[in-house]
Amino acid sequence: MLRRYTWKSVRDHCQHYRRRRPESTELYRLVYHLRDELEHVWEERFQQQYGVLRDEVLRALDEYLNCGLLEHGAARVYCDSCKQSLLVAFSCKKRGICPSCSTKRAVNFAEHIYDTVLEDVPHRHVVFTIPKRLRPYFRYDRRLASILFRAAWKSISDCLEVGDTTPALVLTLQTAGEALNFNPHLHGMLADGVFALDGSFQPFADIDLATIQQSFENHVLAAFAKQELITDEVMAQVLSQEHTGFSVWLGEPFQDAESELFVARYVERGPLALDKLSTKGNLVVYTTKDGAVHTFEPLEFLALLTSHIPNTYESITRYYGWYSCRSRGERMRHVRRVREQDKTPEPLPEPEQKPNSSWARAIKRIYEVNPLECPRCKAEMRIVAFLHNPREIKNIADSLGIPEYRAPPPLPRPPSIDDFFTDDTYSA
Repeated sequence: MLRRYTWKSVRDHCQHYRRRRPESTELYRLVYHLRDELEHVWEERFQQQYGVLRDEVLRALDEYLNCGLLEHGAARVYCDSCKQSLLVAFSCKKRGICPSCSTKRAVNFAEHIYDTVLEDVPHRHVVFTIPKRLRPYFRYDRRLASILFRAAWKSISDCLEVGDTTPALVLTLQTAGEALNFNPHLHGMLADGVFALDGSFQPFADIDLATIQQSFENHVLAAFAKQELITDEVMAQVLSQEHTGFSVWLGEPFQDAESELFVARYVERGPLALDKLSTKGNLVVYTTKDGAVHTFEPLEFLALLTSHIPNTYESITRYYGWYSCRSRGERMRHVRRVREQDKTPEPLPEPEQKPNSSWARAIKRIYEVNPLECPRCKAEMRIVAFLHNPREIKNIADSLGIPEYRAPPPLPRPPSIDDFFTDDTYSA
């Protein structure tokens, strides 16, 4: 029976780091058995709905199948105190397909913006959504996401800037709805006020959400019309609806570290949650948090999932206003100039992080387990080697009593026409 892991179940039952077993999950089983078939039937079955099968998709599927498997590369972790040794498999780091790597990426993103981007001021969670009528355009041309980013920032800056002040905003692109349907929308963290040139912070007196939403709607439709993606007739149809499908949502302000880290992880989350995925007979079942059950034919499910895999160099996170890269860079240069004028000695640079530090920190934050703590003596372990030779890895794994990789069981197939007719049917 295949295992269904959740972060909570692992955290509650593990006191020490244990290697995850991706090959025992339903997602791995689906990709393992259907990856080649998906490529062969794509043009005939899915190209009209999802567009051309991108090279990035095939690479992501292939690398996901190697993610977390020792034979495809591992780090050897050693305890100097009690001589205990462990193997830690390499990860694929692919976006949109691997739940494990998506979770670690969200944790690292949250720590990054908390430590280096966000000011110590209240923030709000903000969400920008668009009508269903416009969503397919983004599936066929992912570069159009820039329209959403620009429209969201323009609506915020147009409505909330006062004089020489500027808002501060971090935005990320999400393409998956609750049921994995293709739904491009933006999540972000907005400072609950504006910054003056001297760095002083002025809280918002009031936020006219309706005006921001109207501005967002106008900027998106204007960009679509300028690129001749929609006609005046289509624009009129969208605007004639009582609810156009455009919306802007703002959460309540928060400032504590726990809330900031939580929201940051949420806005960067991956599209798929393994604990919501299961199979029933020859169908894939995805259960949303409200209890709704969605069923898919396996190839159809995999095709749908590929629409959430970004292109290799696609930027899905952008920084605006006080949090823009340019603004932060100018502030850093100003600090350097002040230090030079005051002849204040520069602090010694912090030592570079060890190769394992971000991985270990992410695992510890997710599961509340320190992966570098020796399970035998509790001492701190260290990475002593990176292994790439499959034979060498196998020998070490055998000596450590680590079981060999086993391919997942085959998927049940739907009944064929031959299953309904046997030789006995005609023997009478």
